[in-house]
Amino acid sequence: MISFDGMKAEAQGTGAYPMLPAGAYIAEIKAVKIDGDAPDQSLILRIDITEGEYKDYFSKRYSAESANKDSRFPAKYKGDYRLRIPHPQSSSKYPDSDKRRFNDAVYRIEKSNPDYHFDGEEKRLVGKKVGINMQLNWFNDKEYTKIGRLEIVDDIRGGLVKAMNPGKPRFSDDYIGTQNAGGGAGSAFTPVEDVEIPF
Repeated sequence: MISFDGMKAEAQGTGAYPMLPAGAYIAEIKAVKIDGDAPDQSLILRIDITEGEYKDYFSKRYSAESANKDSRFPAKYKGDYRLRIPHPQSSSKYPDSDKRRFNDAVYRIEKSNPDYHFDGEEKRLVGKKVGINMQLNWFNDKEYTKIGRLEIVDDIRGGLVKAMNPGKPRFSDDYIGTQNAGGGAGSAFTPVEDVEIPF
């Protein structure tokens, strides 16, 4: 048995900040940043919730995790939303998808701020309202939520926004069942006939 002076038998807390539930929230763009070098650049929107029970959630979480001296990893702001900036010479494998995603985000920001039109000047995005839809995901069998997409603020207020379909754990029964349905192309497993083991 391992024993040492000052050993505590009771379970120690992980210091993890409570997870933000999946769903839609009204938020604001607090800061913006261009990351990377042209032609492969991303626009990072630093977002935080401005209304309701979870107001300032990302800022509070970042402060709490920064103050946690027992953490093995530096705190990371969890309310950043990254958009690849479309460019004709980009090395992206999905340029059309990048363009659609960027334009969709700009559209939702503009619709959330009727007097605002995006003119390419990213600094003017600071202070603009926008909705966020938090999507449930898994990593190493642990649940977490992340910003799945931006939403129009009035759609959230009007109850028109549904929570995004949660990502499924990679090795859950639901995931395997979905991937293996019918055993067709793209299934996780190829069905084989029952055969006698040759030994």
